[in-house]
Order: sequence, then C-alpha cells, then structure tokens
Amino acid sequence: MRKLIFLLLLVCCNIFLKAQTYTDWQVDNIILKIPAHQTFSTKDIAEYVKQNFDNDRAKVRAIYTWVAWNIKYDTDSAGVINLGPDPDAKITAALRRRRGVCENYAAIFNDICLKSGLTTFVVDGYTKQNSSVDKTSHSWCAVFIDKNWLLCDPTWDEGTGNTKYFLVEPAKMIETHMPFDPMWQLLNHPVSHSDFYSGNIYTYKTQLFFNYADSISAYIKMDSLQRFRSSATRIEQGGLYNNMVRNRHEFTKMNIEMIRQDKDVDLYNSSVADLNTATTIYNNFVEYRNKQFTPAITDNALQALLDGIDTKLSAAHKKLDEIEKTEAVFTFSTEDVRNRLNVLAVHVKQQKDFLTLYLNTAIANRQPLFYNKQVTRMGK
Repeated sequence: MRKLIFLLLLVCCNIFLKAQTYTDWQVDNIILKIPAHQTFSTKDIAEYVKQNFDNDRAKVRAIYTWVAWNIKYDTDSAGVINLGPDPDAKITAALRRRRGVCENYAAIFNDICLKSGLTTFVVDGYTKQNSSVDKTSHSWCAVFIDKNWLLCDPTWDEGTGNTKYFLVEPAKMIETHMPFDPMWQLLNHPVSHSDFYSGNIYTYKTQLFFNYADSISAYIKMDSLQRFRSSATRIEQGGLYNNMVRNRHEFTKMNIEMIRQDKDVDLYNSSVADLNTATTIYNNFVEYRNKQFTPAITDNALQALLDGIDTKLSAAHKKLDEIEKTEAVFTFSTEDVRNRLNVLAVHVKQQKDFLTLYLNTAIANRQPLFYNKQVTRMGK
C-alpha cells in the first residue's frame, strides 16, 4: 500500500513539474545552459526546447533568448551569408559563424519555433528609429500564441539582456516596424506608409477595416504561388510608397514568375514522361506482334497489352494545355511534344484496329492476319 501511495505521489510530482509555469528568468537560465554541441542546428535546439518546456510561451521565450544572446549582429555577414542561392544558408551559416544580420536572426528564430511546434512567420518591412525612417529593409517575426498574434524582433534585443521587442502587441510594434505586406501589421485598420512616416499612427482606425486574422488563416492554407500572389496584391494596394516597398513588390513578382516557370518545367517534364510511357507500351505491343503473339497468352491478357496508353496520351495533352495557358513570361514550346503525341496516337489506333480484327477472328484463321513486314517501333 505504501509503495502504491509513493508511486502516485511521484507521478503527481512529475506532472506538476512538467506543467509548471516558468518565470522568464527560469526560462532564460535553462535555455542558456543548452549543451554547446546541440546549438549548431535548429533541429537540435528545438529538441532541447521541447524537452524542457511544455507550454508555448516558455518555448517562444527560450528561443528568443537563445537567438538574441548567441547571434552577434555583424553587417559584414550580409554578403557572406545572405547572397548565396540556398535560402537555408541564412540559417546554417549564421549558426556556424554565430553572426548575422536581421534576416538571419528572424530566419533562425522562425525555424526553431516551427520545429518546436509553434506557428510563426518571418515578416519583412522597414523600421523607424529616433523618429527617422531607416533606408534599409528589416526582418522580424509574427508568432501565434494563446490564440493571438504577437510580434518579436530578436535583432533589436541582441546582446542587450532586455526583451523589449519580445511578444509585442501589434498596436505598439507599428510605432517602429512597418511590414511591406499590410497583413502582417496584424491590425484590423492597417496604418498607411505616409502615416508611418509622419508618425500619425494613432489615427489608423480611420482606415478601412481589414480582417487580418481571416486573411492569415487563408494564407496558411495557400501554396507558395498563391501566397506570393496575395502578398503582391496587398503590397500594391497599400501603395508603392518608397524604394524599399517597390523593391519588395518587384521581388515578390519575380518569385511568382519563378514559381510559374518551375511549374511549367514540371508540367513539361511530366508530359514527356507520359509520352515515353505510352511509347513504351506501344513498342512492347509491337515487339510482341512482330513475334506473331508468341508465346501465346489469353485473349483477355492480349487485350490488356494496350491498356493505359490512352490515359497517358490524354494526360500529356492536358499538361501541355496548362503550359499554353500559363501566365509565365518565358514558356516552353509544346509543339514538338504535341506532334509526337499525335503521331503516336495514329499508330496506336492502327494497332488497336489490328487487335480488334485479330480478336474477332476465329482462332484457326488468325495466323494469316500476320504478314512478313515487321511493324516499326516508335522512337522516344
């Protein structure tokens, strides 16, 4: 009996410890004791966070503290880390060097959060310090926590020991941070660029109502192309107020074009793959016919030899149709593949007609249907 009571007390104690609410000081103390070997990948850092904290706020606090304390701001890192073709370099290189700029801070923070089971997004825009608008863009993060969207900027708390920009209310953050995409202001009445410049942000409620919560919910369900399209529309509607906004709008449109082209490449390659599969089916049939259907198989099996070929031909045509309707500026010519599909379709019909005749002929009279001339295979 005593053993049972002891076990129950032990279980209750463990539950209490795991579910306890940590103070910020306790969270900071735990995260800064993470073993050094576990700090060179966002996956390992996230695993440490999940092992030590079981509520979202503690997780976000731990991640914010670690990033703000361990990555040093270094403008010389911009060229080293951020100009490469691999977006992941913003994370891996900065973790390795322990240096970066705002987009590295935001990318690392965001990635650890995502791998810790949190909902976060990187926000790009520009800022104001000491009543003066900066001439370079900036990156920070939006975090969904306790059924609410808040904002974090680990770059601005780097090495200070403060958390002034940790889980900031949107109405406060807009005093210093202006997103390119108005949705990420997280305000139902977004502030205009001109009001941000002039500091008249407290008159923002005169602006039209914008349901940012519903917009983000829809955004989360979108694919990358839809996200860029919706963002480009909102940026344009907000006004291309300065060079930073105009550059972001052009960058967004460039990404749309790249995705369109990538989609067209995939469609083109897939249509060619369908053509090749159909050609293989055809050639296998022709090779078997040239052997006068020996060794013999059942009529049902013989009939099945050309099954699927029409489906492949139809699928290839549909993919070429999509390419021809694309909005991409630079597109593939579909004429060659289309012509090959049409030629193959003619030859397939000839073989189907022969097969129909063959199967409708009495078995004793089938042999004369073959002739000495071999049927030519189709090239791929």
